[in-house]
Amino acid sequence: MLVPPHKAPRSHLSHPKPGLHLYRNPNNTLCGGGLPSVKTLEPLAMVHTPAATVPIPPTSEDSHEAMQASGRSIHEEHVRSMEAVWHGEFSKLFSQFYPHLWYLIPSPAAPSPRWYRFRDSAKVRFSCQQCGNGWTSMKGRVIFWYYLNPQGVPVPEGYLHFKLYGQQCKRCKNGRFEMAMWYPEEVVKVLGNVYNRVGQTYYGFYQPPLRQDRRPGKPRTQHNAELCQACKDGECTNAH
Repeated sequence: MLVPPHKAPRSHLSHPKPGLHLYRNPNNTLCGGGLPSVKTLEPLAMVHTPAATVPIPPTSEDSHEAMQASGRSIHEEHVRSMEAVWHGEFSKLFSQFYPHLWYLIPSPAAPSPRWYRFRDSAKVRFSCQQCGNGWTSMKGRVIFWYYLNPQGVPVPEGYLHFKLYGQQCKRCKNGRFEMAMWYPEEVVKVLGNVYNRVGQTYYGFYQPPLRQDRRPGKPRTQHNAELCQACKDGECTNAH
């Protein structure tokens, strides 16, 4: 259960401040409103939609090209869906810290060792962009780093950086980490958890219980640490 310190005015919730948005600048990099561009970002994860997740294997060069084109289209659609879900849930939760402004920013690493850190896990799905192989993992990982700058002008500003971890395809083993497709309910869960943690750190929330439930599922294969980006970074144990 979320425990906000107070409710924001309805006008603020209906018209979120610029800092509650993700922006894409002309260089196709993402940044928070009013912040410098982040030029070395990890790819964003995708939100899972059940239709057309795994392309049919090709039977000719033409069909292979068609599959790649279809895969790119599906990939772009997932990215747009992902941005909408993450942005929408973030805005709904963090606008409750009004009048403080909070920014959601993808990041490849911790902005500073002084920032607070929160790690969470979720059930996610992957689809190889090269061969179409699909698989599910109960060990999807996200790392959040957060900091509230009390000297923000005209009001204090908070920054929530995050990194979404990928996995390699066991068929291709090409060294490329595929982006995770996040289920919307898992996005709601992890953002709710980090919202409560931020509230506990800066806004006097009582320590709330963290949601550790995950979408039901039984992956067909065991977790392979050699193919897991979070394992390679030492982030794939004890989700919190």
